[in-house]
Amino acid sequence: MSTYEIEIKLPIADRDSVHAKLIQLGFQEKARIRECDMYYNSDYHDVKKLGEALRIRKSTNLLTGITKAQINFKGKKIDKVSMSRQEYETVVEDAESMEQILKSLDFLPVAGVSKTRIYLKKEEMTACLDQVDGLGDFLELEVIAFEEASRETHLKNMEKLLTSLGLSMKDTVRTSYLGMLIREKI
Repeated sequence: MSTYEIEIKLPIADRDSVHAKLIQLGFQEKARIRECDMYYNSDYHDVKKLGEALRIRKSTNLLTGITKAQINFKGKKIDKVSMSRQEYETVVEDAESMEQILKSLDFLPVAGVSKTRIYLKKEEMTACLDQVDGLGDFLELEVIAFEEASRETHLKNMEKLLTSLGLSMKDTVRTSYLGMLIREKI
């Protein structure tokens, strides 16, 4: 089933303070995860050039040690103010076999992103506090929607939350962590 990832992201100076404020606002911590993403591209379907993303994510629960994997495709961004886009993802039983399948189809690994993520949830909104290797701390707010038409409402709710946290929509970034890391290397 196709879904829409309605998402904003911004750098933050004090991760612990934002965490405490989210808890005060009714968010509940759900997990602490180490995520390692490997992004893929192909000459015949250049996902980077098309503004898309194809990745395999390996996630390790820091409390249980259990590791899972998924493959994820993100379409083009659908507005000029957020990271919102259509998304398809599914669990992968064997990440190494999935990597070999992609390589066999000429989708080659191009770069990776690793982060430690704290997931918090309140109703349909997820807040992620990310420590991204090589970049620093970020807050991501996300709602998974089944209709693109609800995007504006979700973005307004995210803007209200940012205001409650003493943050602003004007500080959001639309560049992916991968894009930021590549820019850092240039």
